[in-house]
Amino acid sequence: MLRKKKLTFIIAVIMILSACYLWVQRDFKAYCAQGAFVLEYHAIGEHPDWPADMVVPKAAFERHLQYLQEQGYAMVTVAELQDRFDRGEDVSRYIALSFDDGYVDNYEKALPLLKKYHAKATFLVINKDIGGDIYMNNAQLQQMQRDGMEIGSHTFSHNPLADIDTKYLEWELGVAKYDLERRLLPDTVVRTLAYPCGSYNEAVMAGLHKYGYRAALTGNQFLNMPELVAQRPMELNRLIVLDNGKKPHVFAGMLRRAYWRSYLQSKGIVVPYL
Repeated sequence: MLRKKKLTFIIAVIMILSACYLWVQRDFKAYCAQGAFVLEYHAIGEHPDWPADMVVPKAAFERHLQYLQEQGYAMVTVAELQDRFDRGEDVSRYIALSFDDGYVDNYEKALPLLKKYHAKATFLVINKDIGGDIYMNNAQLQQMQRDGMEIGSHTFSHNPLADIDTKYLEWELGVAKYDLERRLLPDTVVRTLAYPCGSYNEAVMAGLHKYGYRAALTGNQFLNMPELVAQRPMELNRLIVLDNGKKPHVFAGMLRRAYWRSYLQSKGIVVPYL
């Protein structure tokens, strides 16, 4: 009799755990289907002297695009993703790609691969560096636009915005936007900005609204959900991509962990980014 009760108890526990597992899986999938990631890249190619978190090898970047295509993702600009959210359209298989700083390897190495995989991206450039030795020039930025890419701002000087005197925000935000629009194709409206070093505060966000930006990217590495995009578009989340190309499955694992981390965070469970 005791053995029978013990067996019954074990079976009951297994059934409860199975039911909990199925519920969590359904809830997780339903949560993820509402949101979308913005991915953050910098340089693409070989830069052995640069910090490792700034560079993704070209072959690794192509594997990322292949994986996203195989998983059925539409790879879009930040502006396109925001527009889908604004219209209440499905974003469950959408992901935005973004590149900071405006390195010329984005044009030479990333752009051909983006076109190959029918992907788009947002390139966030620093005004003072445009046309420099390792940076894209006006003509290259315009060609990016012709190929369907979005050009956004990474401010005029790349200064951490929360650390500067507010009187300089007109230069870093307003003049940067005007100057960039002047360099790009006719009738271009720059609408997206990425905060240098993820640095911003309420005064910075007020400046963004004042100068006509529609979205800004932080360093908060979570899913973008409809409430965030609608209510706090100047605080969009962005997931930095770290992949040195030495292990083929790094990107897929990073993305899976990011989905779970976002889900657990929505339940009040804080998990460090790994």
